[in-house]
Amino acid sequence: MTKSSSRLSLNFFDKKILDLTFSDMSLSSDGGIILARQVEEKVKICQDMADFLTDNRDQTKVKHSLSQLISQRIYQIIAGYEDSNDSNKLRQDPIFKLVCNQVPTVGENLLASQPTMSRLENQVTQKDIKQIRRLFVDKFLESYPRESKEIVLDIDAWDALTHGHQQLSLFNGYHRHDIYFPVLINEASSGYPLVLQLRAGNSHSGKGVAGILKWLFLRIKRALPEIRIVLRGDGGFSLPEIIEVCEKSGVGYVFGFSNNDVLKRKINYLLDRARLEYCRTGEKVRLFDDVCYAARSWSEPRRVIMKAEWLEKGPNPRFIITSLETEAQDLYDKFYVQRGATSEHRIKELKLGIKSDRLSCEKFIVNQSRLFLSQAAYIFMLGIRQAAQGTKLAKAQVPRLRETIIKIAAKVTVSARRVLVELPYHCPFSSEINLIVERLASEFEIIFS
Repeated sequence: MTKSSSRLSLNFFDKKILDLTFSDMSLSSDGGIILARQVEEKVKICQDMADFLTDNRDQTKVKHSLSQLISQRIYQIIAGYEDSNDSNKLRQDPIFKLVCNQVPTVGENLLASQPTMSRLENQVTQKDIKQIRRLFVDKFLESYPRESKEIVLDIDAWDALTHGHQQLSLFNGYHRHDIYFPVLINEASSGYPLVLQLRAGNSHSGKGVAGILKWLFLRIKRALPEIRIVLRGDGGFSLPEIIEVCEKSGVGYVFGFSNNDVLKRKINYLLDRARLEYCRTGEKVRLFDDVCYAARSWSEPRRVIMKAEWLEKGPNPRFIITSLETEAQDLYDKFYVQRGATSEHRIKELKLGIKSDRLSCEKFIVNQSRLFLSQAAYIFMLGIRQAAQGTKLAKAQVPRLRETIIKIAAKVTVSARRVLVELPYHCPFSSEINLIVERLASEFEIIFS
């Protein structure tokens, strides 16, 4: 028998006396974290991040290695504990001890507390930031199939609300709040986040992006010299400097484009046709065409695709600028609008599933390091989702994966020869967990493409 806390009596069950208590058995509510730990065996992100960080601690007094600290923090984020404060309770959790390479003996081998985690976050330097940013790109390139002929990148910005005195937390007129304004560049098919860059709250969508893209294109082309790269984004990224970087780097692009008086005149004939067709049929009409257009700030004319749509409420014209030669409607319907699922949904997963917008540290550089931790946690979840191919969790989003296979009760028993983790026998997703474990522990390759 194990010791337990005081019991709470419940009265809805009339068959027998019903008591509720918290047991001090070696139990955890996050048994599925061991799946994320098995992903780490393949991608080695935690260890590599630790290798890049500068460790200024007195090594004679160190109890927790950088690798263990980073692992603990990332696994906590995966399980839904996005704040450092949660470390104070989870440092005794047997599953978290296990995934941080500690024997989960009760009362021993405690993990790091909140103050230790805060010191970890605040010791990051600008050099560390550059190296870790490069690490995420290199990890992607290592796994990307060499036989692939094309890579599609999505780029989008998103708002992270701030509520304190964080550096460069500034008022954004569009969002009507003090925010940070990070930008995400991800591979379209797998969702892998290559770049997750923190920016000041008053940034334009495309501000500071040209330099990042130039650096990213160079690294991709060095690793995959024959690959064709296509960049896709909304109208906020159709800036002349971004377009020129794409063209000079030999990268195809498709961006949304805001209308102006010139483009309104060019699309008028198409809108007239759409209006007449709507009046005749009473149903929505969509017509497409393209024109050669040159803005004053451009060095040369470029292709602009026009969509003339007429709805019950009236006209709904749209424009995209592109270097691709695909037929206008196909490019719009089968390529450009797909970014809603491949980019905007990724941001939703990062914000709602990973809680990557919890950027409450005072220093800007520390909040960037927090974004990196969220970026790593998301990559682990992508790895688990890949291992779930062929099951009903193959397309599950991060919150769904956490609810079904991460937040599972587990009992941990330590003996002289082994550690036994027991999950509930009646777990509704036991078959999926079995398959994921088998794949991650075998020669199954996690490929981000």
